[in-house]
Parts: sequence; structure tokens; C-alpha cells
Amino acid sequence: MKLIYITFLLFFGLIHSQEIDSSRIECKYFTKFLIDTTDISTSKEEMTSLLIGDRISLFKSDAKATFDSLSRNNVAESMRKGGNIVIDFSNIPKAYFIQEVLYKKNKATIYDKILKNVFAFESQNKINWKLIDETKTISNYICKKAVGKYGKRIVTAWYTQEIPFQEGPYNFKGLPGLIVEAYDDKNFYHFILKSLKKINKPIIPIKDCIETDYTKFSKKRHDFKEDPIGAFNVATGRTVTKDQQARIIKLHQSKNNYLE
Repeated sequence: MKLIYITFLLFFGLIHSQEIDSSRIECKYFTKFLIDTTDISTSKEEMTSLLIGDRISLFKSDAKATFDSLSRNNVAESMRKGGNIVIDFSNIPKAYFIQEVLYKKNKATIYDKILKNVFAFESQNKINWKLIDETKTISNYICKKAVGKYGKRIVTAWYTQEIPFQEGPYNFKGLPGLIVEAYDDKNFYHFILKSLKKINKPIIPIKDCIETDYTKFSKKRHDFKEDPIGAFNVATGRTVTKDQQARIIKLHQSKNNYLE
């Protein structure tokens, strides 16, 4: 059983008093993507959620949301009782879709992680959609087609005006209706809506993070990939065997499918 020990001080930044926004609806997207675009065996499938409120939205992995919620609940209990706590994460599925996207005041903030550090930066990418005169039915919704460029990717989106939110998975937004399906030209990422319901849930952005910009984050990610063993040793204070080094290098240097 994998146990993680967490102290109150570690999570203090996550739970300090603040005004918390809430959702109006929750959209569940089945998300399929590749870790390594040269290796089909690295394909991952994960459920992700888009919480949409009046002034804000948040997109994140369900597995990651479960992990974060369990952490917050146990920290609250620790505050009530005092002392350290023990949390069992062994039954929580591993989250492979690490990024979160917070959209507020027409600005998308991307949260991404390098080892234990979470970084927050404003997205450099924004799609200028071209509306296409084509329709199809997806999940019982009549959808229209749109195409746009996101970074170096060409993204196709199918949106429905039956749900009047200019929202969608990840940072794909700005169409005259909710995006029901989205995928890039090489199908390295594919999102499809599986369910939608009205629900009031707190939308809690990550607070314990390092504020930066995309250029600095990209350089740090590149430097980490160039020397993952050195970064691992600095972060953990541990040395690793040659076999462990080979696994760490393969794990991190093979990651190349970044949306940002």
C-alpha cells in the first residue's frame, strides 16, 4: 500500500481563506492522447472534466481532481484534529493528463508540472476559428464544424448551439456553442463529450505554484529533459542505480506531445 505523509504546512497555500467560484454545469470528456508521438504503445485514455461557472471555467483530469480533493479533505481534518496525517492513494487511478486550464477574464492560465513543482503561465496560443458549412450528430447533439490553428497544430472542433456556452475542452474556446468533439490534424489528442449535467461545484485554482511565463517554463522543461537524472537528484536528494537511471531517462525524454 502506497502511503503519502502530508503535513498541514505543505498545503496551507491551498486552503487559505478566499472567495471560491462555483460551476453551473460539468462536462465530462473522454480524452485520448499519446505521450510519445513516435510510439503508439504510449497511448493513454482518461476522463477529464470541464467545470463552467458564470465568470470562470476549469478543465482537469478526473483522476487528478480526486487526488486533489482527497488531499484537501485530509488537510482539513488534520487542521481540526492537529498533527500529521496519513493518506492512502493506492486506489486512485494514475493521472497522465497533468495540465489544468483555468479560464477567467478572457485569459487562459495553464498549470503544468515538472517533477514536484507546479508552474502557472498564460497560454500563448489562441485559436482564430474558421466556421465550416458542415454538420453531423454527436452524442445526440446537432453539431457544426470549425477549424483553427493552435500553436503548430490544426484543430478541428464540432460544436453545438444547443448548449450556448463558448467553452470546450482544454483551451479550445470561443465558438458559438459548446465544443462536443475536438482533435488535432494528426489525432495526437482527441476529446469527445460523454456527459453533461447541471451541478454546483467549487472551482478551486491551484495556489501552491510557481508563477512564470511560457518562455521560461519551456526552457526549464527542455533543460529537465536534457538532464532528468540531475534534476531528479536535486529534487529528491537521492541517488539512483543505473537501471533506475535508464527508466527515468526513458520516461521523461520520450515525452514530446505537448499542447503548449
